[in-house]
Amino acid sequence: MNYDGHEGLRRDIAGLANSMCDLKTTLNVLEEKYHYRHDGLPERLAGVSLRRISVLMDEAFNIALLLDESFRD
Repeated sequence: MNYDGHEGLRRDIAGLANSMCDLKTTLNVLEEKYHYRHDGLPERLAGVSLRRISVLMDEAFNIALLLDESFRD
């Protein structure tokens, strides 16, 4: 354990990583539902935006996971 005295920080980072994982799952569902090949223009625009959000979310999620993994139990 490498976080003596910082247990709250450890819990917060683990919670953040878990929340981001849940959000990523929701985002994947929305991307599947509203993709850029959809017939309607609003759905296509949403699909393009969701794809961009997904790319940014992947980057942020990877950073959160690296931080989460830096704690050793």
